[in-house]
Amino acid sequence: FDLLYVPSPLLRRVLAYTAAIPLSLRYAQPTLRFIFAPQAVPADYMTAGGGWIGLRPSHYLATSTDVVAVERDLGQIERRYRDIAMPAGILFGTGDRVIGEAVHGEPMLDKISGLDFERVEGLGHMPQFMEPERVVAFIQRVAARGFANAR
Repeated sequence: FDLLYVPSPLLRRVLAYTAAIPLSLRYAQPTLRFIFAPQAVPADYMTAGGGWIGLRPSHYLATSTDVVAVERDLGQIERRYRDIAMPAGILFGTGDRVIGEAVHGEPMLDKISGLDFERVEGLGHMPQFMEPERVVAFIQRVAARGFANAR
């Protein structure tokens, strides 16, 4: 992920249209194994899961821009978590190696009032591919709270 942190907009654009995609192709499999761990990468992820779409210069440019912006903006965003006044939820896999539960999971319960926090034992960073039915049910549960008074 270090190759995504490119503060210079000019260098970011140059990389997007030169080295980023060949490097992404070179490191795609180990990166995907890391992101999906502890589960296996679905055999059809690159086609049916949209993996190939991510290997475009515009995608690298957008992702790199986001990575740089997080460093600048995350503090302001975090300070506003307490202002969230609508139903919110986090479905968190305890096997996630990309973001840690101790930082991005459980502490959110103290920051967002009424947060629906569901921990899934052993699930990694990509629940939408590993347990899509669970993810849909979770979204529906949180959304139902948001529309409870609309009926």
